[in-house]
Amino acid sequence: MLRFVSLAEQLIVRVLMALLLVAIILGTFALGRVLVLEILEPPLLLLDVGKLFEAFGLFVVVLIGLELLKSMALFVIEERVEPRLVVEVAIIALCNKVITLDLAHTAGLSLVGIAAIFVGLAATYFVVQRSDRAVAEYEHQRTAEWHAAQAARKRTN
Repeated sequence: MLRFVSLAEQLIVRVLMALLLVAIILGTFALGRVLVLEILEPPLLLLDVGKLFEAFGLFVVVLIGLELLKSMALFVIEERVEPRLVVEVAIIALCNKVITLDLAHTAGLSLVGIAAIFVGLAATYFVVQRSDRAVAEYEHQRTAEWHAAQAARKRTN
């Protein structure tokens, strides 16, 4: 039963990756279309602020898609989820919200909530980075100790 669940999970993730890749490609074309049409529209080379915000939003959505694709590829290859990537995607998604936010129609309490989420994600990212660094230092130390032990064995033999 667990083998079936694992195979189904792998299949679903691969299908999601294919669909995400299609969405990223279409999003990239949509971003290009918005920019080209806006640049070619008279007056030439002048961008409307609204269209520029739309382009920024599309750009960040494509970036989020790429990060999600990277995270899913890591899951398929190593069968694990990288917490740092998940937090990065969340930060990028929140940045997208802030970039496309209409401050004229946003309540002050909502802005406080967004700021609190940013603080929480920043703290989480800091903790994850420190943890990754500590694990890397520990592994480096253990590897150095192992090499020293191997060298000592060769000298005694």
